[in-house]
Amino acid sequence: MAVAGAASGEPLVHWCTQQLRKTFGLDVSEEIMQYVLSIESAEEIREYVTDLLQGNEGKKGQFIEELITKWQKNDEELTSDPLQQCLKKDGTREQQLCEEEDKVCQFICKRGTGQACSPAPRSPPLRLPGPEAQAHQ
Repeated sequence: MAVAGAASGEPLVHWCTQQLRKTFGLDVSEEIMQYVLSIESAEEIREYVTDLLQGNEGKKGQFIEELITKWQKNDEELTSDPLQQCLKKDGTREQQLCEEEDKVCQFICKRGTGQACSPAPRSPPLRLPGPEAQAHQ
């Protein structure tokens, strides 16, 4: 499901963000949840959210399962929409997902410190042509 940022995915992003804030006291952004919900595997989403919540027992596990159920239902509704299929194939979306993944990782790493998450943007790798690369080594 790579369409969480699309208009039809926004209610799920908003619901998830609000649940994490109200129920678990996490200060997560909708950007982070857009990234998490854009993952195409229910198991990977389950792993990310379990890490975010630092476990899956009790209310945490119930929330995770409810989230997966809603995500799967949302995904089923969107797979028949041709516009969403075009958005999924958009090359700029891949770069956006890399940036959002950085934010999620930064958030998870700093979550226990009380610091605000302000990740540095990922820099593209420097690529030199073959012969020039050897000359610089």
